[in-house]
Amino acid sequence: MIQHKSILRVLSLSLGLTLLPSCSDSLSEIGESVQPSGDKIEGQMTYLQMTAATIADEQVYSSTNNALFGVITDPEYGTERGEYITQVRTAPGFKLDPEPLNNKLDSVTLRLYYVNRTGNLSSSIKMEVYEVAKGFTGNNLSSKDLEVYRQAGALVGSQIITPDRDAFKQKISQRDSAYFVSVRLSDELGQRIYNLSKSNPEYFASQTAFSQNVLGGLLVTPSTGAGYMLQVLQTSLVLHYHRPHATKTDSTVRYAQSFVSTELTPRLNGLSSSEVSKLTATNSQYCYVKGPAGVTAELTLPADELQRLLASAPQLGSGQSKKEFFSRTWLLSAANISLKVDNPSKLLLNPPPFLLLLPSEDAADFFKSSSPTLKRAQTYLSEQYQASALVYNFRNIAELVTQHLIKHASYSAGSGWQITQPIKLKIVPVEYNSSQNVTLTLQQYLFPYFVRLSKDAQALRFGFIVAKRQQ
Repeated sequence: MIQHKSILRVLSLSLGLTLLPSCSDSLSEIGESVQPSGDKIEGQMTYLQMTAATIADEQVYSSTNNALFGVITDPEYGTERGEYITQVRTAPGFKLDPEPLNNKLDSVTLRLYYVNRTGNLSSSIKMEVYEVAKGFTGNNLSSKDLEVYRQAGALVGSQIITPDRDAFKQKISQRDSAYFVSVRLSDELGQRIYNLSKSNPEYFASQTAFSQNVLGGLLVTPSTGAGYMLQVLQTSLVLHYHRPHATKTDSTVRYAQSFVSTELTPRLNGLSSSEVSKLTATNSQYCYVKGPAGVTAELTLPADELQRLLASAPQLGSGQSKKEFFSRTWLLSAANISLKVDNPSKLLLNPPPFLLLLPSEDAADFFKSSSPTLKRAQTYLSEQYQASALVYNFRNIAELVTQHLIKHASYSAGSGWQITQPIKLKIVPVEYNSSQNVTLTLQQYLFPYFVRLSKDAQALRFGFIVAKRQQ
């Protein structure tokens, strides 16, 4: 499978314009033989017990050009629905060159390009396309539905789409191909765009002017039917026309001019997931991650577990800061977490390739960065999911716990170490790509997925090596 960003680059060029009690087990001293006699480190293994709950997570932040179209339903866990609004890219000085015969277009179509798809591609969904009001500015944060735009918009095209029957495969490079489905739109829409390009070329000089005067955007929505979901990488509005042949006066030549969506054009994803209340209900066996825009799991390391961890900590030295204490005197390490996947055998949706673990309080703003990247002591990426292993592994969250202790633990001579603030960590399915340890892509996973995680106490138990420096 090829990378989405590569596909988009090639598409743009070719078109032109993812409770047991805790215990503590002593280990032998760590590294004693190589430590100076006055600076030995004593290590101990301590296990802590997390809890987990399913929480609603009904919005997705996406700064990419990706969108979802379709409806897919699992008999037990409900329906995922995807629709979207997109603007298409204009360019200063735009004009049809050569000009259409008699200044008249033949037709206008909308193409949805995709690679990833899921469900039954022999099933049918009626696609409707609406022209939305001028001045549409978009939003990177998804909406539960786009009905308000549909009601205020004008229907400009509809067609029943069966991908196995209607999709075309287009080669976009020597190695790669993409599929597209197409729906014919009203001739009036295309003719209006062409006429305005001749009478008011200033409307095409900027994206804002184009949106306010020519085309606000296009809403692509499934109106009836279900069975599949397409991950749309690019949307193309194509104007079709003829022009006279350059040398043969009795012949014409067919032409097409495309306006395409890009990461620079306004967009809005409409994403919804049913059965949210069912999945967030109290459940002693499982927690769920379903979406996009559905539910996710939140892990909690309770304050009483952190307090028990601190029970083995020595007193704070005179004049010593908490940061110095937790980085030099009493250290945590090797805190790996493994989350066990226990999905039903008959399930339509697959687990996402990666999960991201980060403090719940930071999750809302993390992806709003122009280039989200992994942050030390704050974000933890799982190893890539393997169906044969049925587990998501996270390596060493010790530094996150250490930073939490520095921030929230307190010490007094009378009471010793005290902490009342738990650690809450949100799970976010992500798409991740890197090269030579440099993050290329880190964004919320915009494709249907489902994970049922075990809440068995043993599955939510993890260990630290607690090292105490003896001086």
